Amino acid sequence: MTVSNAAKSQMIGKFINSFQGRQKIAASMQQPLRERRDYAAVGRKAFLVEELPDGALPYYDKDPDVTAFVISEGGESISSLLVGERVQIPTFEIASRPEVSLSEIRQRRYDVLERMQKQGASMIQAAEDERAFAIMDAVAADGFGSSAAVNPDIPLVAPLTKSSLADAYGAIESHGLQVARVFMNPRDFTDIRKYGNDMLDPDSQRSLLQVGSLGSIWGAALITTRLIPEGTVYLTTEPEFFGRIPVRQELTVLSADNPAARTIGFSVFEELGIGCHNPRGLQRMIIAR
Repeated sequence: MTVSNAAKSQMIGKFINSFQGRQKIAASMQQPLRERRDYAAVGRKAFLVEELPDGALPYYDKDPDVTAFVISEGGESISSLLVGERVQIPTFEIASRPEVSLSEIRQRRYDVLERMQKQGASMIQAAEDERAFAIMDAVAADGFGSSAAVNPDIPLVAPLTKSSLADAYGAIESHGLQVARVFMNPRDFTDIRKYGNDMLDPDSQRSLLQVGSLGSIWGAALITTRLIPEGTVYLTTEPEFFGRIPVRQELTVLSADNPAARTIGFSVFEELGIGCHNPRGLQRMIIAR
């Protein structure tokens, strides 16, 4: 039986207005041609993430002689708080608004609405990680002046050797802390992969591999992300001793259709703050390749 284009258009118009209808359409569609996986946030693994109760302010008391670095309220610049017994970590919003016309929905042979939501969320998570690693750069590069607590960058020429990595671990451990996370570009991870399983304990669960967790070495998780430039490696201590991410609103997707323009859209956003208070818990390595 042949179904005319007009009949197909009528059926799509009927189904597209409900969630169940879109599921039926998606079941008969193809997967789009994709180049890579959607981005999943990894930067917050270095911080202690705390959900803020309604009406609560993100204030944190400091131990004596502690400097804190925070993202400003606009979410773009980084500032340091040198004095006082209490730190406020301003929250900021990261948002995306993907939209597509009704005619384009009918042309696509996959569930474009579902892909829009996933891509919007992926963009938000990438923007969050850019700010998290910017905080680490600020602390490593010029955060604490002449303080003896700063761990100077460890420069080296590729490959990333066991000896250099051990020196980076020692810089953090000399302050009575433990290394918990090692963040790097996938290209730099190839050096560690060559160490062999006598040192590297690789992850085999697909769910972990898809979010950049590739194993552990000397008790610290190895995490890769394409947002870290090749040649830069960050080592961080346990989250509770490194920094805070107060979350006002977790990643949320709201409908944002525009009937006048005949488009279906979504408002994807989150509101959070990012702050680091412990320079002793960070070590940056710079690799020349």
